[in-house]
Amino acid sequence: MSLGIATNTAMGGIRMTALGTRLVAENLANAEVDGYGVRSLVPSSLLVNNRNMPIQREVNPVVLGAARRAESAHLHTEIRHAGMVDLERTFGLPGESGSLNSLVTQLDSSLRQAASMPDSDAALHSVAQDAGRLVAKFNATESAIQSLRQQADDAVAVDINMLNSSLDRVAALNVEIQRQTLLGGNTHGLMDERQRVTSEIARIIPITEIPRDNDRIMLLAANGQILADLTHAEFGFTPSIGLVAGDSLSNGAASPVSLDGRPLAADSPVLGSGRVGANLAIRDEIVPRAQTRLDTLAYDLLKRFSGPDADASLAPNALGMFTLDGVTTLPAMADGLAGRMQLSARINPDTGEGLWRLRSGLNAAAPGPSLDPANLNTLSAVLEKATSLQSGTPARAYSDHVASQVSALATARLGEESSLTFTMAQHAALQEELAAQGVDTDRQMQNLLTLERAYAANARVLSAIDQMMRNLLEI
Repeated sequence: MSLGIATNTAMGGIRMTALGTRLVAENLANAEVDGYGVRSLVPSSLLVNNRNMPIQREVNPVVLGAARRAESAHLHTEIRHAGMVDLERTFGLPGESGSLNSLVTQLDSSLRQAASMPDSDAALHSVAQDAGRLVAKFNATESAIQSLRQQADDAVAVDINMLNSSLDRVAALNVEIQRQTLLGGNTHGLMDERQRVTSEIARIIPITEIPRDNDRIMLLAANGQILADLTHAEFGFTPSIGLVAGDSLSNGAASPVSLDGRPLAADSPVLGSGRVGANLAIRDEIVPRAQTRLDTLAYDLLKRFSGPDADASLAPNALGMFTLDGVTTLPAMADGLAGRMQLSARINPDTGEGLWRLRSGLNAAAPGPSLDPANLNTLSAVLEKATSLQSGTPARAYSDHVASQVSALATARLGEESSLTFTMAQHAALQEELAAQGVDTDRQMQNLLTLERAYAANARVLSAIDQMMRNLLEI
């Protein structure tokens, strides 16, 4: 080997160790950065021509794709589970102070006590107070339910805006990466940013990443539609303002998510996982189902206390102690009934006026005998009367109906919790595997020691060449 070739080889080795050392430092500095791909050197004959050593960006697309799908599924179940927990908490847990169950039990107890001492103003006042608290609970629960729907709708609006801007960003990065690749530039930083943006898209909706020429990628939706390449698709959504019971997709009060102008069905695979699908499920399925449960209980309560069977002074179907604003007779079942329910104005638990009507009848012309418990006994028996909430359902006392509806919520929440446990475990396992594919600090330090030895070896070669050249010059 000539001295010139030996010198070039040693100089190339030193350049390699310098570049390798820089890559080790860069890898260690970005070990925790989302989307960062590990850099490594690719041995090449380019060193002979005094050109930089090619750098390779290492990412396992199979593990990355699986981790994205697992995270999308995990976020989907996590949001649904959180919604179910909020609904269950809104109704109140059995035995919990202020829950629907406990307030019904308190009213039942107050009515029994008042029937045992009909001349006690304090007992009548307790009945009116407990009835007012029950009405307030129905109103507050309906308001909280609609608030959950509004929050879900707002979250969808935010995610759709973020989704469109992210798809635009991916398309722009594809264009720039292709340009840099064709010009021979370094695209690794751009690819890191594209990976980070793509992972954020995968949290919103499920996607598949397909590699293309010149280091581009193509993003596909779960239904196979192209979302991004050199151009991108456009999602549409119109946020709702002030959602109320009865607002739905079918009557146009709630907006669907659209893709390139075409509305997506609720069961579209595009919404099968990710944050958008979960929030739409809360807005359009989970919360309306809970609203129906609440309205059914409210309607049953109105029906039990209406008409002469509950109060002899009432006309058939006339509303009694529990009423609706602007309505005097029992209406048909309607959405939002729980939020409209009121305590009869004929009795006032705050001032105590009209409390004698609980004993004598709401429409009584004058107070009857103070020791007559007949009307109070009838009112007390109303809650224990076995009725059916719907055709074909078991007839139960009112407290049993409330317990059944709350139990159904708990069962649904447990189902979501089971799904959450599975997706959480799957997500954790794949995230751990993905992390193992990232920057291994131990390995990087080992590489640094190897580079140090290589530098020392090349430096010794150059030193030997220098000594040989000195000897030749001296000769």
